[in-house]
Amino acid sequence: MSFISSALSRISFSNLNSQDSAEAPPPDSDFVHVPPPLLPPAAPTSTTVPSVTLSLSQKLSSIGKSSGQSTNEYVATLTAASMPEEKSRAPIDVVVAVDTSGSMSTASKLDLCKSTILLLLKELKAGDRFALVNFGDEANVVCEMGEVGRDRKATAESAINRLRTQGCTNLSGGLTLGLQQLQSVSEPAAVRSLMLLTDGHANRGVSEPDGIVDLLKGMLSGGNSKNISVNTFGYGADHQADLLRRISEASDPSGSYYFVEAKDDVSSAFGDCLGGLLSVAAQNIRLIVEGPKGATVEVAHSKATKQSAEKWTVDLGDIFAEEVKDIVISVSGLDSRSLGDSAEVTVSLSYVDVLRSRPHTEPPQTITTSLPPGSTVSDRNTYVVLQHLRVSVVAALKSSAASAQARDVARARAVIDEALLFLTEATSGLELSPADRQVVETYKQDMEDVLPTLRTYTDYERRGSKLMSLKGQSHSMQRCNASTETEFNPYRGSSKLAYAMKMKSASK
Repeated sequence: MSFISSALSRISFSNLNSQDSAEAPPPDSDFVHVPPPLLPPAAPTSTTVPSVTLSLSQKLSSIGKSSGQSTNEYVATLTAASMPEEKSRAPIDVVVAVDTSGSMSTASKLDLCKSTILLLLKELKAGDRFALVNFGDEANVVCEMGEVGRDRKATAESAINRLRTQGCTNLSGGLTLGLQQLQSVSEPAAVRSLMLLTDGHANRGVSEPDGIVDLLKGMLSGGNSKNISVNTFGYGADHQADLLRRISEASDPSGSYYFVEAKDDVSSAFGDCLGGLLSVAAQNIRLIVEGPKGATVEVAHSKATKQSAEKWTVDLGDIFAEEVKDIVISVSGLDSRSLGDSAEVTVSLSYVDVLRSRPHTEPPQTITTSLPPGSTVSDRNTYVVLQHLRVSVVAALKSSAASAQARDVARARAVIDEALLFLTEATSGLELSPADRQVVETYKQDMEDVLPTLRTYTDYERRGSKLMSLKGQSHSMQRCNASTETEFNPYRGSSKLAYAMKMKSASK
Protein backbone atom coordinates (compact mmCIF):
# COMPACT_ATOMS: atom_id res chain seq x y z
CA MET A 1 0.00 0.00 0.00
CA SER A 2 1.40 3.43 -0.94
CA PHE A 3 2.09 6.16 1.60
CA ILE A 4 -0.73 8.27 0.19
CA SER A 5 -3.36 5.57 0.36
CA SER A 6 -2.31 4.63 3.90
CA ALA A 7 -1.51 8.05 5.35
CA LEU A 8 -3.15 10.79 3.35
CA SER A 9 -6.48 9.12 2.79
CA ARG A 10 -6.58 7.94 6.42
CA ILE A 11 -5.26 10.94 8.33
CA SER A 12 -5.53 11.05 12.12
CA PHE A 13 -7.23 14.28 13.10
CA SER A 14 -5.66 14.22 16.56
CA ASN A 15 -2.18 14.38 15.04
CA LEU A 16 -3.18 17.20 12.72
CA ASN A 17 -4.05 19.20 15.82
CA SER A 18 -0.39 19.41 16.85
CA GLN A 19 1.19 22.54 15.38
CA ASP A 20 4.81 21.63 16.02
CA SER A 21 4.61 18.04 14.87
CA ALA A 22 6.47 17.47 11.62
CA GLU A 23 5.48 13.82 11.36
CA ALA A 24 2.78 12.55 9.02
CA PRO A 25 -0.39 11.74 10.94
CA PRO A 26 -0.75 7.94 11.22
CA PRO A 27 -3.76 6.09 9.81
CA ASP A 28 -6.68 5.62 12.14
CA SER A 29 -9.90 5.62 10.15
CA ASP A 30 -11.38 5.38 6.70
CA PHE A 31 -11.59 9.16 6.61
CA VAL A 32 -10.90 10.52 3.14
CA HIS A 33 -9.17 13.89 3.19
CA VAL A 34 -9.42 16.59 0.80
CA PRO A 35 -8.89 21.31 0.14
CA PRO A 36 -10.82 24.62 -0.23
CA PRO A 37 -12.21 26.41 -3.20
CA LEU A 38 -10.10 29.43 -3.87
CA LEU A 39 -13.05 31.61 -4.78
CA PRO A 40 -15.55 31.43 -1.91
CA PRO A 41 -18.81 33.37 -1.87
CA ALA A 42 -18.38 37.13 -1.72
CA ALA A 43 -17.92 38.48 1.79
CA PRO A 44 -20.89 40.38 3.22
CA THR A 45 -20.49 44.15 3.25
CA SER A 46 -23.73 45.45 4.72
CA THR A 47 -23.46 47.17 8.08
CA THR A 48 -26.54 45.21 9.18
CA VAL A 49 -24.84 41.80 8.95
CA PRO A 50 -22.25 40.39 11.37
CA SER A 51 -18.55 40.80 10.63
CA VAL A 52 -18.22 37.01 10.48
CA THR A 53 -20.85 34.58 9.24
CA LEU A 54 -21.03 30.79 9.71
CA SER A 55 -22.25 28.15 7.26
CA LEU A 56 -22.17 24.34 7.36
CA SER A 57 -21.80 21.77 4.61
CA GLN A 58 -21.42 17.97 4.50
CA LYS A 59 -19.82 15.51 2.13
CA LEU A 60 -22.82 13.14 2.07
CA SER A 61 -26.33 14.38 2.81
CA SER A 62 -27.77 10.84 2.93
CA ILE A 63 -26.16 7.54 3.93
CA GLY A 64 -28.08 4.29 3.68
CA LYS A 65 -27.97 2.16 6.82
CA SER A 66 -26.69 -0.88 4.93
CA SER A 67 -24.31 1.01 2.65
CA GLY A 68 -21.23 0.14 4.69
CA GLN A 69 -20.46 3.87 4.98
CA SER A 70 -20.16 4.77 8.68
CA THR A 71 -18.26 8.08 8.43
CA ASN A 72 -19.26 11.48 7.10
CA GLU A 73 -17.27 14.68 6.72
CA TYR A 74 -18.46 18.21 7.45
CA VAL A 75 -17.04 21.69 7.02
CA ALA A 76 -17.81 24.74 9.16
CA THR A 77 -17.04 27.82 7.05
CA LEU A 78 -16.38 31.26 8.52
CA THR A 79 -16.57 34.18 6.09
CA ALA A 80 -15.35 37.62 7.17
CA ALA A 81 -17.02 40.76 5.87
CA SER A 82 -15.24 43.23 3.64
CA MET A 83 -13.77 46.27 5.37
CA PRO A 84 -16.28 49.15 5.13
CA GLU A 85 -14.65 51.92 3.12
CA GLU A 86 -16.03 54.59 5.43
CA LYS A 87 -14.71 52.81 8.51
CA SER A 88 -12.13 54.81 10.40
CA ARG A 89 -9.90 51.99 11.53
CA ALA A 90 -9.00 51.49 15.16
CA PRO A 91 -5.41 52.19 16.27
CA ILE A 92 -2.85 49.36 16.28
CA ASP A 93 0.31 48.69 18.30
CA VAL A 94 3.31 47.56 16.22
CA VAL A 95 6.86 46.69 17.20
CA VAL A 96 9.55 45.89 14.64
CA ALA A 97 12.50 43.76 15.80
CA VAL A 98 15.20 43.80 13.12
CA ASP A 99 18.37 41.73 12.89
CA THR A 100 21.44 43.99 12.67
CA SER A 101 24.07 41.23 12.85
CA GLY A 102 27.09 41.40 10.56
CA SER A 103 25.50 39.30 7.80
CA MET A 104 22.85 42.00 7.29
CA SER A 105 25.52 44.24 5.77
CA THR A 106 25.71 42.09 2.64
CA ALA A 107 23.68 42.86 -0.49
CA SER A 108 22.37 46.08 1.08
CA LYS A 109 19.97 44.04 3.21
CA LEU A 110 19.96 46.38 6.20
CA ASP A 111 19.55 49.44 3.97
CA LEU A 112 16.50 47.85 2.33
CA CYS A 113 15.08 46.98 5.75
CA LYS A 114 15.62 50.52 6.99
CA SER A 115 13.79 51.99 4.02
CA THR A 116 10.96 49.46 4.51
CA ILE A 117 10.58 50.35 8.20
CA LEU A 118 10.44 54.01 7.20
CA LEU A 119 7.66 53.18 4.72
CA LEU A 120 5.77 51.26 7.39
CA LEU A 121 6.10 54.20 9.76
CA LYS A 122 4.57 56.51 7.15
CA GLU A 123 1.50 54.25 6.92
CA LEU A 124 0.81 54.55 10.65
CA LYS A 125 -1.56 57.26 11.75
CA ALA A 126 -2.01 59.35 14.87
CA GLY A 127 -3.13 57.06 17.67
CA ASP A 128 -1.13 54.06 16.44
CA ARG A 129 1.84 53.06 18.59
CA PHE A 130 5.26 52.07 17.27
CA ALA A 131 8.54 50.80 18.68
CA LEU A 132 11.76 49.54 17.12
CA VAL A 133 14.18 46.97 18.53
CA ASN A 134 17.42 45.79 16.95
CA PHE A 135 19.45 42.70 17.81
CA GLY A 136 23.03 41.71 17.04
CA ASP A 137 25.24 40.50 19.89
CA GLU A 138 22.80 42.29 22.17
CA ALA A 139 19.22 43.48 21.82
CA ASN A 140 18.48 47.18 22.16
CA VAL A 141 15.46 49.45 22.08
CA VAL A 142 16.08 51.88 19.23
CA CYS A 143 12.75 53.66 19.56
CA GLU A 144 10.60 53.33 22.69
CA MET A 145 6.94 52.36 22.39
CA GLY A 146 4.75 55.41 21.97
CA GLU A 147 1.99 57.02 19.96
CA VAL A 148 2.81 58.05 16.44
CA GLY A 149 2.75 61.79 15.79
CA ARG A 150 4.68 64.22 13.59
CA ASP A 151 7.46 64.87 16.11
CA ARG A 152 7.72 61.24 17.12
CA LYS A 153 7.89 60.11 13.49
CA ALA A 154 10.81 62.46 12.92
CA THR A 155 12.61 61.09 15.98
CA ALA A 156 11.94 57.50 14.90
CA GLU A 157 13.16 58.20 11.37
CA SER A 158 16.45 59.53 12.69
CA ALA A 159 16.88 56.48 14.91
CA ILE A 160 16.12 54.12 12.01
CA ASN A 161 18.66 55.82 9.77
CA ARG A 162 21.36 55.41 12.44
CA LEU A 163 21.07 51.59 12.50
CA ARG A 164 24.36 49.80 11.80
CA THR A 165 25.37 46.14 11.61
CA GLN A 166 27.52 44.38 14.18
CA GLY A 167 28.08 41.03 15.82
CA CYS A 168 26.04 37.83 15.84
CA THR A 169 22.32 37.05 16.08
CA ASN A 170 20.68 37.31 19.50
CA LEU A 171 17.24 36.44 18.18
CA SER A 172 15.84 35.53 21.59
CA GLY A 173 16.91 38.93 22.92
CA GLY A 174 15.19 40.76 20.08
CA LEU A 175 12.06 38.64 20.48
CA THR A 176 11.71 39.18 24.23
CA LEU A 177 12.59 42.87 24.12
CA GLY A 178 10.04 43.45 21.38
CA LEU A 179 7.35 41.67 23.37
CA GLN A 180 8.23 43.74 26.44
CA GLN A 181 7.65 46.91 24.43
CA LEU A 182 4.15 45.70 23.52
CA GLN A 183 3.46 44.66 27.11
CA SER A 184 4.56 48.04 28.45
CA VAL A 185 1.36 49.73 27.20
CA SER A 186 -1.19 49.97 30.00
CA GLU A 187 -4.18 50.39 27.68
CA PRO A 188 -3.19 48.52 24.52
CA ALA A 189 -4.88 48.59 21.14
CA ALA A 190 -7.12 45.71 20.11
CA VAL A 191 -4.61 44.72 17.39
CA ARG A 192 -1.02 44.24 18.57
CA SER A 193 1.85 42.67 16.68
CA LEU A 194 5.58 42.08 16.73
CA MET A 195 7.23 41.93 13.30
CA LEU A 196 10.57 40.10 13.61
CA LEU A 197 13.07 39.93 10.75
CA THR A 198 16.30 37.93 10.61
CA ASP A 199 18.62 36.59 7.92
CA GLY A 200 20.49 34.01 9.97
CA HIS A 201 20.60 31.44 12.74
CA ALA A 202 20.15 32.27 16.41
CA ASN A 203 23.66 32.04 17.89
CA ARG A 204 23.58 34.33 20.92
CA GLY A 205 21.36 34.24 23.99
CA VAL A 206 18.91 31.33 23.89
CA SER A 207 19.80 29.58 20.64
CA GLU A 208 18.00 26.22 20.72
CA PRO A 209 14.69 26.36 18.81
CA ASP A 210 12.71 24.62 21.57
CA GLY A 211 14.13 27.01 24.13
CA ILE A 212 13.19 30.07 22.06
CA VAL A 213 9.62 28.84 21.49
CA ASP A 214 9.25 28.01 25.21
CA LEU A 215 10.56 31.47 26.06
CA LEU A 216 7.96 33.05 23.78
CA LYS A 217 5.13 31.00 25.28
CA GLY A 218 6.27 31.91 28.76
CA MET A 219 6.30 35.61 27.98
CA LEU A 220 2.86 35.47 26.39
CA SER A 221 1.43 33.63 29.39
CA GLY A 222 2.08 36.66 31.60
CA GLY A 223 0.00 39.76 32.14
CA ASN A 224 -0.94 42.24 29.44
CA SER A 225 -0.27 39.76 26.62
CA LYS A 226 -3.73 39.40 25.11
CA ASN A 227 -4.04 39.44 21.31
CA ILE A 228 -0.32 39.74 20.57
CA SER A 229 0.63 38.15 17.25
CA VAL A 230 4.20 37.54 16.15
CA ASN A 231 4.91 37.74 12.42
CA THR A 232 8.32 36.50 11.30
CA PHE A 233 10.35 37.32 8.20
CA GLY A 234 13.19 35.06 7.06
CA TYR A 235 15.53 37.08 4.85
CA GLY A 236 17.52 35.13 2.28
CA ALA A 237 18.54 31.46 2.27
CA ASP A 238 20.35 31.09 5.61
CA HIS A 239 17.61 31.55 8.21
CA GLN A 240 15.91 28.84 10.28
CA ALA A 241 12.57 28.51 8.54
CA ASP A 242 11.10 25.91 10.88
CA LEU A 243 11.98 28.02 13.93
CA LEU A 244 10.45 31.18 12.47
CA ARG A 245 7.30 29.27 11.51
CA ARG A 246 7.02 27.84 15.03
CA ILE A 247 7.50 31.29 16.58
CA SER A 248 4.73 32.76 14.44
CA GLU A 249 2.34 29.92 15.29
CA ALA A 250 3.11 29.98 19.03
CA SER A 251 1.63 33.46 19.43
CA ASP A 252 -2.08 33.99 20.09
CA PRO A 253 -3.48 34.89 17.66
CA SER A 254 -1.10 33.11 15.33
CA GLY A 255 1.08 35.24 13.12
CA SER A 256 2.55 34.37 9.72
CA TYR A 257 5.98 33.28 8.50
CA TYR A 258 7.30 35.07 5.40
CA PHE A 259 10.16 33.81 3.22
CA VAL A 260 11.78 36.91 1.74
CA GLU A 261 13.80 35.24 -0.99
CA ALA A 262 14.61 38.31 -3.11
CA LYS A 263 16.21 41.12 -1.12
CA ASP A 264 13.94 43.86 -2.50
CA ASP A 265 10.77 41.92 -1.58
CA VAL A 266 11.09 42.88 2.07
CA SER A 267 8.88 45.94 1.40
CA SER A 268 6.03 43.93 -0.17
CA ALA A 269 6.29 41.30 2.58
CA PHE A 270 5.94 43.97 5.27
CA GLY A 271 3.11 45.51 3.25
CA ASP A 272 1.21 42.22 3.06
CA CYS A 273 1.58 41.80 6.81
CA LEU A 274 0.54 45.38 7.58
CA GLY A 275 -2.47 45.06 5.28
CA GLY A 276 -3.64 42.13 7.38
CA LEU A 277 -3.14 43.92 10.70
CA LEU A 278 -5.12 46.90 9.42
CA SER A 279 -8.06 44.73 8.36
CA VAL A 280 -8.71 42.53 11.40
CA ALA A 281 -12.46 41.86 11.39
CA ALA A 282 -12.80 39.71 14.50
CA GLN A 283 -10.75 38.32 17.38
CA ASN A 284 -11.07 35.65 20.06
CA ILE A 285 -13.07 33.47 17.67
CA ARG A 286 -14.41 30.30 19.26
CA LEU A 287 -16.35 27.45 17.69
CA ILE A 288 -18.10 24.72 19.65
CA VAL A 289 -18.67 21.56 17.61
CA GLU A 290 -21.12 18.92 18.87
CA GLY A 291 -21.93 15.66 17.12
CA PRO A 292 -24.64 13.06 17.72
CA LYS A 293 -24.57 11.06 20.94
CA GLY A 294 -22.92 7.70 20.43
CA ALA A 295 -20.79 8.88 17.49
CA THR A 296 -17.13 9.96 17.50
CA VAL A 297 -16.20 13.46 16.37
CA GLU A 298 -12.76 14.60 15.20
CA VAL A 299 -11.75 18.14 14.22
CA ALA A 300 -8.73 18.81 11.96
CA HIS A 301 -7.39 22.09 13.30
CA SER A 302 -4.25 22.98 15.25
CA LYS A 303 -6.24 24.97 17.82
CA ALA A 304 -8.95 22.33 18.37
CA THR A 305 -9.46 20.88 21.85
CA LYS A 306 -11.39 17.69 22.53
CA GLN A 307 -13.96 18.00 25.31
CA SER A 308 -15.59 14.58 24.89
CA ALA A 309 -16.15 11.96 22.19
CA GLU A 310 -18.87 14.14 20.68
CA LYS A 311 -17.72 17.68 21.54
CA TRP A 312 -14.80 19.93 20.56
CA THR A 313 -13.89 23.59 20.95
CA VAL A 314 -11.80 25.45 18.36
CA ASP A 315 -10.10 28.75 19.29
CA LEU A 316 -9.26 30.36 15.96
CA GLY A 317 -7.73 33.63 17.13
CA ASP A 318 -8.45 36.33 14.55
CA ILE A 319 -9.74 36.68 11.00
CA PHE A 320 -8.95 39.40 8.48
CA ALA A 321 -11.55 41.10 6.31
CA GLU A 322 -12.55 38.93 3.32
CA GLU A 323 -10.84 35.84 4.71
CA VAL A 324 -12.55 32.45 4.71
CA LYS A 325 -11.74 29.78 7.30
CA ASP A 326 -12.86 26.17 6.86
CA ILE A 327 -12.87 23.84 9.85
CA VAL A 328 -12.85 20.21 8.80
CA ILE A 329 -14.92 17.81 10.93
CA SER A 330 -15.25 14.03 10.76
CA VAL A 331 -18.05 12.03 12.41
CA SER A 332 -17.72 8.23 12.60
CA GLY A 333 -20.05 5.61 14.01
CA LEU A 334 -23.02 6.69 11.89
CA ASP A 335 -24.03 3.04 11.46
CA SER A 336 -24.93 2.82 15.14
CA ARG A 337 -28.53 1.71 15.72
CA SER A 338 -28.87 4.31 18.48
CA LEU A 339 -28.82 7.15 15.95
CA GLY A 340 -32.17 6.39 14.37
CA ASP A 341 -32.91 7.78 10.91
CA SER A 342 -30.71 10.92 11.10
CA ALA A 343 -27.59 12.41 12.67
CA GLU A 344 -27.05 16.06 13.57
CA VAL A 345 -23.91 18.17 13.89
CA THR A 346 -24.30 21.51 15.66
CA VAL A 347 -21.78 24.36 15.57
CA SER A 348 -21.83 27.52 17.70
CA LEU A 349 -19.78 30.66 16.99
CA SER A 350 -18.70 33.55 19.21
CA TYR A 351 -16.12 36.31 18.73
CA VAL A 352 -15.21 39.91 19.41
CA ASP A 353 -16.38 42.04 16.49
CA VAL A 354 -13.46 44.43 15.89
CA LEU A 355 -15.29 46.36 13.18
CA ARG A 356 -18.10 47.17 15.63
CA SER A 357 -16.11 47.03 18.90
CA ARG A 358 -18.40 44.56 20.65
CA PRO A 359 -18.72 40.84 21.42
CA HIS A 360 -20.98 38.80 19.17
CA THR A 361 -22.56 35.36 19.44
CA GLU A 362 -24.17 33.66 16.46
CA PRO A 363 -27.18 31.35 17.04
CA PRO A 364 -26.11 27.67 16.84
CA GLN A 365 -26.41 26.09 13.41
CA THR A 366 -27.28 22.44 12.81
CA ILE A 367 -26.78 20.26 9.76
CA THR A 368 -28.60 16.93 9.45
CA THR A 369 -27.47 13.77 7.69
CA SER A 370 -30.27 11.44 6.65
CA LEU A 371 -29.74 7.76 7.59
CA PRO A 372 -32.51 5.90 5.71
CA PRO A 373 -32.83 2.13 5.25
CA GLY A 374 -31.07 0.64 2.24
CA SER A 375 -27.64 1.02 0.67
CA THR A 376 -28.02 4.27 -1.28
CA VAL A 377 -25.45 7.03 -0.64
CA SER A 378 -25.86 10.59 -1.95
CA ASP A 379 -23.40 12.27 -4.29
CA ARG A 380 -20.30 13.85 -2.76
CA ASN A 381 -20.21 17.58 -2.03
CA THR A 382 -17.26 18.95 -4.01
CA TYR A 383 -16.55 21.81 -1.60
CA VAL A 384 -16.15 19.41 1.32
CA VAL A 385 -13.99 17.04 -0.75
CA LEU A 386 -11.70 19.93 -1.67
CA GLN A 387 -11.42 21.07 1.94
CA HIS A 388 -10.23 17.63 2.97
CA LEU A 389 -7.70 17.65 0.15
CA ARG A 390 -6.28 20.85 1.61
CA VAL A 391 -5.77 19.10 4.93
CA SER A 392 -4.09 16.12 3.29
CA VAL A 393 -1.75 18.33 1.25
CA VAL A 394 -0.65 20.11 4.44
CA ALA A 395 -0.04 16.72 6.04
CA ALA A 396 2.05 15.60 3.07
CA LEU A 397 4.21 18.74 3.25
CA LYS A 398 4.78 18.15 6.97
CA SER A 399 5.65 14.50 6.46
CA SER A 400 8.02 15.30 3.60
CA ALA A 401 9.73 18.00 5.67
CA ALA A 402 10.18 15.56 8.56
CA SER A 403 11.88 13.05 6.25
CA ALA A 404 14.10 15.74 4.75
CA GLN A 405 15.08 17.01 8.21
CA ALA A 406 16.12 13.43 9.01
CA ARG A 407 18.28 13.57 5.82
CA ASP A 408 16.12 11.00 4.06
CA VAL A 409 15.62 13.18 1.01
CA ALA A 410 14.60 10.27 -1.21
CA ARG A 411 11.73 9.51 1.14
CA ALA A 412 10.79 13.19 1.29
CA ARG A 413 10.57 13.30 -2.48
CA ALA A 414 8.55 10.09 -2.61
CA VAL A 415 5.99 11.56 -0.20
CA ILE A 416 5.41 14.53 -2.51
CA ASP A 417 5.25 12.29 -5.60
CA GLU A 418 2.63 10.11 -3.94
CA ALA A 419 0.71 13.19 -2.72
CA LEU A 420 0.51 14.42 -6.30
CA LEU A 421 -0.83 11.04 -7.40
CA PHE A 422 -3.36 11.06 -4.56
CA LEU A 423 -4.50 14.53 -5.57
CA THR A 424 -5.32 13.25 -9.03
CA GLU A 425 -7.07 10.13 -7.76
CA ALA A 426 -9.10 11.96 -5.10
CA THR A 427 -10.61 14.37 -7.64
CA SER A 428 -11.31 11.72 -10.27
CA GLY A 429 -14.99 11.63 -11.15
CA LEU A 430 -15.79 14.96 -9.52
CA GLU A 431 -17.53 17.64 -11.53
CA LEU A 432 -15.19 20.59 -11.05
CA SER A 433 -16.05 24.19 -11.83
CA PRO A 434 -13.32 26.49 -13.16
CA ALA A 435 -12.78 27.77 -9.61
CA ASP A 436 -12.52 24.19 -8.31
CA ARG A 437 -9.96 23.35 -10.99
CA GLN A 438 -7.95 26.36 -9.90
CA VAL A 439 -7.97 24.96 -6.36
CA VAL A 440 -6.62 21.61 -7.50
CA GLU A 441 -4.06 23.25 -9.77
CA THR A 442 -2.83 25.48 -6.93
CA TYR A 443 -2.16 22.54 -4.63
CA LYS A 444 -0.56 20.61 -7.44
CA GLN A 445 1.70 23.53 -8.35
CA ASP A 446 2.72 24.15 -4.76
CA MET A 447 3.84 20.54 -4.33
CA GLU A 448 5.59 20.51 -7.71
CA ASP A 449 7.48 23.66 -6.68
CA VAL A 450 8.91 21.72 -3.74
CA LEU A 451 10.25 18.77 -5.77
CA PRO A 452 13.35 20.51 -7.23
CA THR A 453 14.42 21.41 -3.67
CA LEU A 454 14.50 17.74 -2.66
CA ARG A 455 17.36 16.54 -4.86
CA THR A 456 19.88 16.78 -2.00
CA TYR A 457 19.81 17.69 1.66
CA THR A 458 21.65 20.92 0.83
CA ASP A 459 18.91 21.86 -1.63
CA TYR A 460 16.30 21.20 1.04
CA GLU A 461 18.14 23.13 3.73
CA ARG A 462 18.73 26.21 1.59
CA ARG A 463 15.36 26.50 -0.11
CA GLY A 464 13.08 23.53 0.38
CA SER A 465 12.71 24.05 4.12
CA LYS A 466 11.55 27.60 3.47
CA LEU A 467 9.05 26.71 0.76
CA MET A 468 7.55 23.84 2.74
CA SER A 469 7.15 25.95 5.89
CA LEU A 470 5.67 28.79 3.85
CA LYS A 471 3.21 26.80 1.74
CA GLY A 472 2.20 24.43 4.52
CA GLN A 473 1.37 27.30 6.85
CA SER A 474 -0.50 29.28 4.22
CA HIS A 475 -2.78 26.36 3.36
CA SER A 476 -3.19 25.28 6.97
CA MET A 477 -4.19 28.78 8.15
CA GLN A 478 -5.87 29.78 4.88
CA ARG A 479 -3.97 33.05 5.07
CA CYS A 480 -1.68 34.81 2.61
CA ASN A 481 2.00 34.94 3.58
CA ALA A 482 3.42 35.76 0.16
CA SER A 483 6.41 38.11 0.09
CA THR A 484 6.01 39.17 -3.53
CA GLU A 485 3.09 41.38 -4.47
CA THR A 486 2.82 39.77 -7.93
CA GLU A 487 2.71 36.21 -6.60
CA PHE A 488 -0.70 34.55 -6.72
CA ASN A 489 -2.00 33.47 -3.34
CA PRO A 490 -5.57 32.19 -3.05
CA TYR A 491 -6.03 33.66 0.41
CA ARG A 492 -4.87 37.24 -0.17
CA GLY A 493 -7.54 39.86 0.55
CA SER A 494 -7.72 43.32 -0.98
CA SER A 495 -6.11 45.08 1.99
CA LYS A 496 -3.08 42.80 1.97
CA LEU A 497 -2.66 43.18 -1.78
CA ALA A 498 -3.09 46.95 -1.70
CA TYR A 499 -0.45 47.48 0.99
CA ALA A 500 1.97 44.99 -0.57
CA MET A 501 1.74 46.85 -3.88
CA LYS A 502 1.86 50.28 -2.26
CA MET A 503 4.96 49.61 -0.15
CA LYS A 504 6.76 47.83 -3.00
CA SER A 505 6.06 50.74 -5.35
CA ALA A 506 7.20 53.29 -2.79
CA SER A 507 10.46 51.40 -2.20
CA LYS A 508 11.61 51.72 -5.80
